[in-house]
Amino acid sequence: MKRFSSSSRRLRSLTLIIGLALLFSVLPLSTNGQTRLTRGVVTRGEDTVRGIDLVRAESPSVSTSVVINEVYGGGGCGTAGCSTYGNDFIELKNISAVGVNITGWSVQYKSAGGNTGVYAVTPLSGIIKAGDTFLVAEAGNANGVNPLPTPNATGTIAMSATAGKVALVNTTTPLDAVPCPPTAAGSTLIDLVGYGTGLSCFEGTSGAPALSTTTSAARNAAGLDTDQNGTDFVSAAPTPQTAAFPTAAGVSISGRVMSGDRGIRNAFVTISGGDLGQPITVSSGPRGEFVFNDIAAGRTYIVSVAARRFQFNNSSLIIEANDNVAGINFYADGR
Repeated sequence: MKRFSSSSRRLRSLTLIIGLALLFSVLPLSTNGQTRLTRGVVTRGEDTVRGIDLVRAESPSVSTSVVINEVYGGGGCGTAGCSTYGNDFIELKNISAVGVNITGWSVQYKSAGGNTGVYAVTPLSGIIKAGDTFLVAEAGNANGVNPLPTPNATGTIAMSATAGKVALVNTTTPLDAVPCPPTAAGSTLIDLVGYGTGLSCFEGTSGAPALSTTTSAARNAAGLDTDQNGTDFVSAAPTPQTAAFPTAAGVSISGRVMSGDRGIRNAFVTISGGDLGQPITVSSGPRGEFVFNDIAAGRTYIVSVAARRFQFNNSSLIIEANDNVAGINFYADGR
């Protein structure tokens, strides 16, 4: 059996200390989501490592596409003329620069202090164009002074006129009432607004203002989402806005293949990208015309062309298909 002298043990200990020092010295220090060393805890991005334990460090995510723009729960009150509008409503807004397909998403509601069960769900479908709004009508009656504009979606949720929680989710799976922020398997919480008092959940340091049958919580003039309900929203007279543009999920893309002022017949035109599993190819007609029908809106596609005896100065075009797109023309030189 080997024996180690005390000097050998001291040498091994010194070597171990030097090795650990070198290991930690090569870990870069950062305060912006990079690898950092703080009191013996190594963190890379959102993963925190303590010994062999891995802890997910969650952080709030600011919405940059579709946000909850306005919330009103005053509909459905008990006497004639008791509310500005006959129905509760939730208004969404697309604050991004491209159309967003919300088919399969939902708006969800829970009472202000509700900590059991799940949220009530209203499914959504369609496209919200860049800068446009999307109106969801909820429960109500005929006692409101005004009817809502024609909504883009309709649900049956009876919202509180004074306090509650509204969520925008990328699935129709009901959120669990707890924890905060609420979660559901396979779902992403896009936005959350807690309004009024007695809230069990909201974004930021305080909820949006308490409401009434004549006021709504509306996103402030800046229109951005900073994950601070208390400052992102103000109490004001309700102003429901329906979508200004069509929200159909299927659109068409059409155009012509040309040589000078004449159409090229039997050219091959192909569309790819978006949510297409495989590219689709069609042949141009007698006047060089082509069309792709029932293409999912709110997606980006590549349309390209090829033809015998012709070459094209620009044989591929990138198309943002938020609505029907016409006039996608390709021009060729004979060879």
